[in-house]
Amino acid sequence: MAIARDVAIPVVDPYGSVFRLLRSVELPFSLFRVEDPSEIEADAPFAILSSYGRADAAAVGELAGRVPTVVYAVQVRAGEPAPLMRALAYVSDRMPGALIRDVIVSAVARVAP
Repeated sequence: MAIARDVAIPVVDPYGSVFRLLRSVELPFSLFRVEDPSEIEADAPFAILSSYGRADAAAVGELAGRVPTVVYAVQVRAGEPAPLMRALAYVSDRMPGALIRDVIVSAVARVAP
């Protein structure tokens, strides 16, 4: 993976639950939490956007239009389809931690220069 280990990846998470879940996945790069997508600089290598319940297509589209984005959904009903929209990848709290890690790392590798 080309993302440097000293790069910090923003996690848009107003409640903090997704950020805590991501820390347990042991991603190979640093994370930092922001509460609003507007806090993410356009030169960020990518971002992780939390989604509580049904994902907001407009919010995903806005952030993904500026920076490659992975959506991390929590509290999603089992029957709802994954709303990938313009996101680079989609993970859910219903997935095993190792799979969440693999999906995010693979998505990052696709956009890394």
